[in-house]
Amino acid sequence: MSDTPHVLHVITRSDWGGAPRIVQLLATESSAPSAVACGPGGELIDRLNEAGIPVHVQPHLKSPPDPAADARALAELIALVRRESFDLVHCHSTKAGAIGRIAATITRTPRLFTVHGWGFYNAEYDWLQPVVVNGERLLTRLSDEVVCVSENDLHHGRQREILGPADGTVVHNGIPPLSPDPEREPVRTAFDIDPETTVIGAVARLSEQKNPLAILRVAHRLQDRGREVTLVLIGDGPLADDCRRYAREHDVDARIPGFREDALDLLPDIDVFLLPSRFEGLPLTVLEAMHLGVPIVAYDVGGVAEAVVDGETGFVVPNGEFETFVRMVDRLVGEPNRRARFGERAKDRAASYFTAERMVAEYEELYRRF
Repeated sequence: MSDTPHVLHVITRSDWGGAPRIVQLLATESSAPSAVACGPGGELIDRLNEAGIPVHVQPHLKSPPDPAADARALAELIALVRRESFDLVHCHSTKAGAIGRIAATITRTPRLFTVHGWGFYNAEYDWLQPVVVNGERLLTRLSDEVVCVSENDLHHGRQREILGPADGTVVHNGIPPLSPDPEREPVRTAFDIDPETTVIGAVARLSEQKNPLAILRVAHRLQDRGREVTLVLIGDGPLADDCRRYAREHDVDARIPGFREDALDLLPDIDVFLLPSRFEGLPLTVLEAMHLGVPIVAYDVGGVAEAVVDGETGFVVPNGEFETFVRMVDRLVGEPNRRARFGERAKDRAASYFTAERMVAEYEELYRRF
């Protein structure tokens, strides 16, 4: 095989989130010729089409368990791999990881699997946890390499005996340099916020995983204490209505505008970034905040503590300790000089360690082994 194998990336989701964004970066920035197989209807497809990357939409590839659809998705993927003669199938996340690795095994194609947070982290599918763990153990036997996006994921994979003591490797996520539009509208202007008010907030999918109601509860608690803070919570999702209802019912000074194309232009004006997620792999929003010099308060989930250095670039709080979380946010709200120091250190750390260039180079090194 040549130094640049023909790679098929397989991912269930085509919406614009963490794992799809990593797929887009690998497909567009790697020297390896790439194509992507994914579920229908998302922004990932548009972005790949704009970049000239072949996209094979798989109509039956979807996240929820569905044996009939899963069987059809497998058959369609087998046909695709055989037709296009790919040199390597690179699978991303749980469902695509299963279907993609089985298809690659049947077609005798090398297979690589990236764990963007193990499927058994998801409490919405608690009843499936034993099935997921046992399934991952079997699927590891069908893998030529398993990549974790954090040391935390590697540890949990070995702890659950999905991976052997010497199995698996870590490639931390990275993102391209961020350059907000110099003519961008400041967040305080965009949302009519007093210039003297401290802005806390997040850019997140409003779903159970991201725990957005905890963000609103933090704002409510701080405002009850007399802190001059306004919450800006950018994003959409199944809990959007619940978030707006909570803000109305508790009289929280909050802006919840939904999805914004200019979210990255607004992010630098957020004074404290909040991430009380229930589970994560290595969230890209944390890396974005760091690259833009925004200090972070986050629960210690997934690889968060591998990016955010507690007490230097933000605060990492034990998972679920809400009162501690509120206290750390309050501390940063009240100490603008500390915020500035944390922000500068975060920017330096992100530029040194969490770049797309480094991530792509590490994956290319793996590709060359096949």
